Amino acid sequence: MRALIKTAPGVGNLEILTTDRPVPGPGEALVRVGQSGLCGTDLLLFDGVYRGRNRPVPAPLIVGHEAEGEVVELGPGTIWPAPGTRVGIEAVTGCGQCHHCVRGWYNLCQDWHHIGLTRPGVLADFAVVPTSSLLPLPDSVTMEGAAFLEPLATAVHTMERVKPAPGMSAAIVGPGPLGFVHLQVLQAAGVGPIVMYGRPGDNARLELAASLGAGTFIGDSESIQEHARRVTGGLGFGVSIEAGGTAGAIQTALAIVCGGGTLVSLGIVRPTELDVLQVMRKNLTWVGVVASVRRHFAEAITLLETKKVRPEELITHRLRLPDALAGFEVLRQREAVKVMFNFAA
Repeated sequence: MRALIKTAPGVGNLEILTTDRPVPGPGEALVRVGQSGLCGTDLLLFDGVYRGRNRPVPAPLIVGHEAEGEVVELGPGTIWPAPGTRVGIEAVTGCGQCHHCVRGWYNLCQDWHHIGLTRPGVLADFAVVPTSSLLPLPDSVTMEGAAFLEPLATAVHTMERVKPAPGMSAAIVGPGPLGFVHLQVLQAAGVGPIVMYGRPGDNARLELAASLGAGTFIGDSESIQEHARRVTGGLGFGVSIEAGGTAGAIQTALAIVCGGGTLVSLGIVRPTELDVLQVMRKNLTWVGVVASVRRHFAEAITLLETKKVRPEELITHRLRLPDALAGFEVLRQREAVKVMFNFAA
């Protein structure tokens, strides 16, 4: 089978190679991948800067963690889901024994496994996945929509933590794939007005955001803060979501949230200095959101089934696996919102 493989640590070292089709073990299923998307974390892996938790990223490793597919084979003694079942794929599994796992928060497990980061991923023709990480899909959910389940579940997790009220104002700092998924989920929750902020070079992405009903603005932190004061009457936004994965993004998101509001951290940001006094003086709730658990995926499927979110609208580049490295480049250059690979065609 074909697979996109990180062959060694460091910058680059990504190759499309032919490798043996994996064989499922007990409690596992072999899934034929249909659609698989690129994530900002994949770009960090490409650049050799993703460090993970307590497990180093192994090499060689098939990358990718956003996909849907069809079960084609079950491991020994495994009876569910039946071959032929269309499935979404949950990325994270925990140890099942620690404090967090037994409370259902295996996204916090310090011994977690993550598809495409600690175990073979889904940018390949086939993937072996624990059956506990598979979610059967209704016929009404499209293949492309189902490939968004992993980031969409993270956005559902954010909504669970923030509980935004209809009519609350919101800012999204960082017009990347995760920021756009949050835009659609916030809109489905009745939040608005919503402004998506970018920096020079984000023009194409913000044109898409405007077409989806968001306010948009491009600038540096100072000009964004002035814009936020103007559009909120000097109050700031009720919820400010950092989805840029940079020190500047989290600093800007903190500066434009209103008193009594909620700041959400989503990006993987290097250690940075922040004016933490603002957190106290604004009486803020600061929420960090990492990954998701199964109930978030279930709610994400409902959002897809009811058409309350339309993530297919976020796909700017549809590619085949031989063009994988070009997909990484358009993501790096901020030309793309979502790069989607079609293995089914």
